[in-house]
Amino acid sequence: MSKSSSSPRAIPPLGIITATDLVARELPPVRMVVGNIIPAGLLLLAGDPKVGKSLLCQDLAISIARGGEAWGAFDVQQGQVLYLANEGGERSFRERLIRMLDGEDAPADLHIARSTELLGGHLESQLAWWLAQGSNPRLIVVDTFASVAPDQRGVNRHTEEYKSLMGLSELASSYPDVLIILVHHTNKSNEFGDVMHRISGSNGLTAATDGNAVLSRQPTANQATLTIRPRNAAESELQLQRDPSRLTWTIVEQDERAMLSRSRQRILDYLETTQREAGPKEIAEGTGLSYAAVRQQLLKMREDGQIRSRNRGQYEADTRLNHNQNKTHELMF
Repeated sequence: MSKSSSSPRAIPPLGIITATDLVARELPPVRMVVGNIIPAGLLLLAGDPKVGKSLLCQDLAISIARGGEAWGAFDVQQGQVLYLANEGGERSFRERLIRMLDGEDAPADLHIARSTELLGGHLESQLAWWLAQGSNPRLIVVDTFASVAPDQRGVNRHTEEYKSLMGLSELASSYPDVLIILVHHTNKSNEFGDVMHRISGSNGLTAATDGNAVLSRQPTANQATLTIRPRNAAESELQLQRDPSRLTWTIVEQDERAMLSRSRQRILDYLETTQREAGPKEIAEGTGLSYAAVRQQLLKMREDGQIRSRNRGQYEADTRLNHNQNKTHELMF
């Protein structure tokens, strides 16, 4: 039997670095785009239909194109913005823009476009061209994921959805001062679990991003909760209110207890009702929250001085939690 003349395929070596060298390496600081809550990178923003995702992003786009504050609370650096408005049409986008501007001049650094290209096709090249020719690009909004999602073969949804965002993720890495927001929708999963589980699709989508966010409607029509979970910044939860006439969003200022996330409020309510110490398992069963979510929140709440733990693994409400007026962005971490 003769030996094959073909040589084995060369396999590239791994790019290995020792832990010692990695710790000693100086890395550039994380660039923040919206205050200290949203860093640069690829952010997947999901929400229920008609909850106001596009309005929230359009409001942010105007703020960054002008410079100043986003949502009335968070500093942003002025820069160029590209809004890929693939849904709703030019007329509706224009009408919303005019109402948001409220008589002020439209910012020249807000660029609006539509594209029929898909992710993994030519869309990334179009976005890369805009970034390369811009003088100070800061934000890209792709509205929505459904309008640019490639066809899936259905063999492995997790893998296919992960790969579908790789081009955007690599593009974001190439421009470390730019935030790319991909607008998406939520499913109808249990509202009492981890809010990020409400993002429609497989875990492949959320794993491919630098951060994920969910906009949830509040009982009152013009209020919503924005939960943001970035990879390179602290998680935050914001209570926002929409001006029905201007369609703009602002942070709602309330007392400290009201500004806690819904999961923290449920935990505090349970501990105050029982008036004794309780462990994570009991609290999870009593609040309807997942055990993993309760454990994570308990550790953070103890660090923030909202609960106490005098016995290992047991927690009780901290009666020192005050009701003074505070700003949202000082309370959500």
